[in-house]
Amino acid sequence: DRLGEPVDCVDLRRVRSSSIIDNTAIVYDAGSVVYVQRPRSGADSLSDWDTMVNYPFGGRLCSIDTVRLVDLPSRMITGLVFLGEFVPYRRERR
Repeated sequence: DRLGEPVDCVDLRRVRSSSIIDNTAIVYDAGSVVYVQRPRSGADSLSDWDTMVNYPFGGRLCSIDTVRLVDLPSRMITGLVFLGEFVPYRRERR
């Protein structure tokens, strides 16, 4: 279930992990809440084979930030993603 309105920033200290949905989105897992990030631009370069590299300011990742995608074996940059708003969803209890 969607949990409120989209937010501009997420506190990275609360994020446990992140994952990529190929060509679509980045999911940030913050425990009972997950944030789905559908980039403003660059989503077509998202691949779960790549590693995300970001340089957050003040421990927060915000909608004005960018994320570089890197292929670790070659150390080549494979894409650049321009972030948008983070949409919060409540994690289902299992």
